Amino acid sequence: MNDKTEGIVLQTLRYGESSLIVKVFTRDFGLKSYMLKGAFARKSKYKPALFQNLNRISYVEAGRQKTASLGYLKDVQLALVYRSLPFVMDKSAILMFVGELLGKTITEQEKNVDLYDFIARSMQWLDLVESDYANFPLYFTLETTRHLGFYPMSNYEAGFCFDMMEGRFVHDVPLHPYSLDPEAALLLSRLMGKGIDEACRQPLNVVQRRVLLDGLIAFMRLHAPVLRGFHSHEVLRAVLG
Repeated sequence: MNDKTEGIVLQTLRYGESSLIVKVFTRDFGLKSYMLKGAFARKSKYKPALFQNLNRISYVEAGRQKTASLGYLKDVQLALVYRSLPFVMDKSAILMFVGELLGKTITEQEKNVDLYDFIARSMQWLDLVESDYANFPLYFTLETTRHLGFYPMSNYEAGFCFDMMEGRFVHDVPLHPYSLDPEAALLLSRLMGKGIDEACRQPLNVVQRRVLLDGLIAFMRLHAPVLRGFHSHEVLRAVLG
């Protein structure tokens, strides 16, 4: 393969003393894994910082050995240089949250251009915006459920609860514990179907954001079991004010 591939780094794992295993969600080929030999060596051509979570990179896949399951990278470059994400503390916390969310939910190798473009657009928006992004984790989590196939049904009516197991709004409180009360369900309904700018301008206080984010994470855990062990949303308690 000689053509450039574009991808978003989802996870890196140190391998041995000097190498990295890099998981990349590519636009054209889905999830791919690569070995980067000597990344921590003093004279390494490609430093580990190039493969930080959610960096958008372009590269050439150098092929796979017959006996190995990992490919190799060459001609690696940043496809987009973030201006603020790595340097603004609040945005860095959101970056960590998004990275863990995607790393635990994107597990299939199938191509998903819509999901890739959604991630790329959202992260570029967050990088460029200077204020009014405290709702971003809510918007991103909710929209991710759309691309994973279990977006909530748009059947809200006044006074309804949200049944997480059914993925829809209901009149009566479910017998199981996985639901949002009418107040939180109303707030969720106001986020649904909104673009990123409008969603991030929705008036929410810190308590409402925390309730909604905890609810959305619980909803995702029910429908994407690989999300077990997810912890970075707790860091966002310092961001959601």
